[in-house]
Amino acid sequence: RVACQGFDDSVMLPPGSVVTGSGEMYKVFTPYSRAFLRRLGEGLPPCVNAPKPRAGGAISDVPALAPFDYPCETPDALLFPAGEEAALQRLREFCQTAAGDYPEKRDFPAIRGTSLLSPYLAIGVLSPRQCLHRLLTEHPRALEGGSGAVWLNELIWREFYRHLIVAWPRLCRHQPFVDWTARVAWQQNDALFEAWCEGRTGYPIVDAAMRQMNATGWMHNRLRMITASFLVKDLLVDWRRGERYFMSQLIDGDFAANNGGWQWAASTGTDAAPYFRIFNPTTQGQRFDADGDFIRRWVPELSHIPGKAVHEPHDWAKKQGAALRYPKPIVDHKKARVATLAAFEAARKE
Repeated sequence: RVACQGFDDSVMLPPGSVVTGSGEMYKVFTPYSRAFLRRLGEGLPPCVNAPKPRAGGAISDVPALAPFDYPCETPDALLFPAGEEAALQRLREFCQTAAGDYPEKRDFPAIRGTSLLSPYLAIGVLSPRQCLHRLLTEHPRALEGGSGAVWLNELIWREFYRHLIVAWPRLCRHQPFVDWTARVAWQQNDALFEAWCEGRTGYPIVDAAMRQMNATGWMHNRLRMITASFLVKDLLVDWRRGERYFMSQLIDGDFAANNGGWQWAASTGTDAAPYFRIFNPTTQGQRFDADGDFIRRWVPELSHIPGKAVHEPHDWAKKQGAALRYPKPIVDHKKARVATLAAFEAARKE
């Protein structure tokens, strides 16, 4: 007979502990987050010290390990230094100096406005309880909506997606949460998908984001929403292909968060954006990378284009009578939007 023990790993509160009055898991994030904050207000989950090392002999005859095959080109040791102490130092610094400014800076990929803690959380170097306690040490009113509350809300989003896959295991089996969206007639176009993967779509903010991920194994959260929306809503490619590609590339790949984010973008998940909400990739770039600094860093073919013109480089080149070594848009956004709306509407009515 084998005794099995279960542990609620990598969460602040156990799945099933934040439920509606009827005892069911929430399907919408906002009431879930309110209930979650009430639970935290009743008593914080403990954050215990690490156990002391056990006495033991030296390990011998350990076989040599093969070099790790990173999915990205080369991991950036400065962007994500290895080790628990480096992670703890980053957590302390973020909570002390940046968590208060997080609401104003988090959406702009050209600046360091996010915590950059996701890889450490994904592999267990940090726990969300450590993040919670450190945040409240520096921002004691975060639970009440004060400074630090917006970053705490992001930690709660992480919990939401974890709790969801426990309540609805089919989310682990490539199934959409909204049943009728399984009938959407996706395009089976490998050329479009590969152009998206490689950052050759002709939409600068999308290409810069994909190249950032392919090179570093990480992508800014705002860009994850933009690129996911583009794949699903502009190219009408099945969201599950994008979900799998992200997991193959990200060093902070987390199944629950990745699945939840993709289903949100594809309008197939719980609390999803309505299917008729479709990001315009050009205006998204103009809004969140206004001067084009992020784009020029990752798309060097556009480094010579001045100012805001970088968001519509072919229009600029035409006016200048210049040639560009950069692909033209692989789809017309306005036409793609109409086609996507028709595909979703047909699936919904079927």
